[in-house]
Amino acid sequence: MTGTRGLAYFFTWETQKRGRKVGQAQVNRQRNVPHRKAEIIYRDWSSGRGYSDKNHRKRTARRNEMVSQYCTGNRGGRSDTASENSKNHRINGNSIRYRVDGRNQVGSNSGNYRRRRARKRKEYLARMTAAIIFAIFFSLIFFLTGAIYQCVQRHVLEPPRDDSSMEQTERISDEVVEERVASPEIIKNFLEINDFSRPGTELENVKSIFVHYTANPGTSAAQNRSYFSNLALTHETSASAHLIIGYDGEIVQCIPFDEQAYAVMTRNNDSISIECCYVSDDGSFTQETYDTLVHTLAWLIDKYDLTVNDILRHYDCGGKKCPIYYVEHEDAWEHLLRDVSAYKEF
Repeated sequence: MTGTRGLAYFFTWETQKRGRKVGQAQVNRQRNVPHRKAEIIYRDWSSGRGYSDKNHRKRTARRNEMVSQYCTGNRGGRSDTASENSKNHRINGNSIRYRVDGRNQVGSNSGNYRRRRARKRKEYLARMTAAIIFAIFFSLIFFLTGAIYQCVQRHVLEPPRDDSSMEQTERISDEVVEERVASPEIIKNFLEINDFSRPGTELENVKSIFVHYTANPGTSAAQNRSYFSNLALTHETSASAHLIIGYDGEIVQCIPFDEQAYAVMTRNNDSISIECCYVSDDGSFTQETYDTLVHTLAWLIDKYDLTVNDILRHYDCGGKKCPIYYVEHEDAWEHLLRDVSAYKEF
């Protein structure tokens, strides 16, 4: 077959007119409508019109026959099994690629389109699955590392104790003598060891007992204990006391007697501190608070072999007006000391 310079060959499908999409080919396959063989459309590019002469029909039939032979791989009685599904051929210098379906007919591109879509979906799902697995894996590593770190820090900061933090057995130093005053009823609710309210530092000896007031009228012993506990989270300040006496006379112990509290800055290492709740605007204690305070002070000075002169106000070490009522009323403070001495002798 001879060609003419300036001619180009284009292939089109009768089932795919201009503007029609691949979906029509899919519908045709579902209806078992076979694809028709491709025909060659050749045009004269110099004139822009279709090329025709008296041999037009013969040439068209010949070209259609050649297309069928190239698509089926049977040109001149030969078969090419190595390229059964896809062929690259050249006609008059033009490279043409054919795809042959199972019926030795030219198939459409819809099959390739569906396969590409399926492959992309599989790749996307694989990437998303891998990303989720990696995210879960690293999250587990993060939480596990955090748990191990907290466990190690807890064991480093808090030495092992023979008793629980809520019910710790009171240990008496060698300097403590036999008690002659009965112990008051104490609710032991120790704080967790932290840097802002319970440092866990050992209190080697006791030389003084300090009396404080909460400076927060109307709050109970439990509420003030919660305030000390929350300092570990808020980091607002460093403060605590060994005992808190409520305005109903109850006693809550926050710090063991063999550990230091954050109460008197220069005397935390050799003293025990007692916070007292109140409701009056002048800072005076209720009768229940006063009676419990007298009993507790008498028990502590007897326990640690001290005297009433070792009972001090926070004001006596640092000048802070605490407890304010007994700072402003010296006679009331002297009366309190006399009541403690009498209670101890009784």
